[in-house]
Amino acid sequence: MGTSMKSPRLERAFWIAAASLGSAVALQGCSSEGGSDWFYLLQATRAAWEDRDAPVKLNDAAAIPYATLGIRVDGGREQILILAVDTDNERLWTSSASVAITTLHGRITRTSGFGTDLSGYIANSREPEDWSRPHRYSWSADFADLGYYSVPITCDVQPVGPDPIEILGSQIDTVRADETCRSDRFDWSFQNSYWVSRSTGRVWRSVQHVHPKGPALEIEILRPPLSAG
Repeated sequence: MGTSMKSPRLERAFWIAAASLGSAVALQGCSSEGGSDWFYLLQATRAAWEDRDAPVKLNDAAAIPYATLGIRVDGGREQILILAVDTDNERLWTSSASVAITTLHGRITRTSGFGTDLSGYIANSREPEDWSRPHRYSWSADFADLGYYSVPITCDVQPVGPDPIEILGSQIDTVRADETCRSDRFDWSFQNSYWVSRSTGRVWRSVQHVHPKGPALEIEILRPPLSAG
């Protein structure tokens, strides 16, 4: 049986972030769990996104007391998203620009605020993948803006080999895995790439396509969450 974003807390938080991060009052009013935490998170997201007029530097990420994710849209300037909720390795990352994404073991499972969004995601397992071996990964997607739901997508994952990366001046020992994906519903083909820690399996960086009419999203972990994965 497939899995999707089922946590009521994460579901609620996603829509709060997507619709209300521009208002501290709205956030505090909608969150019954630690309203002051939401207020300070909002302040951090304002500084992270609205002041981003230069490449992300180590001091920028270090100044934010939350786990952070860097994001580039179609190779544009990197912005910062901040971790708002972490439930069973499904993570909600947000900004004050009403942009939000969720990830599960490095895969993007939902987006909001990009104009062309992945509104639903169902896969066969919530367990992390073994990126070291070739395998097939199948999932279904909802694209509410297109009026399509439960669209089947099949990806063939192929390990490429060791490919160390650098994030904010730190060298990370990773292997790269590429996947070639197709959806017959749209005659849509695309390729994603993932850079995965050789020791922990954490996906540190990826380039992913999540919508047939949307941009490529490049994400990388700037400050990792406390939880593994």
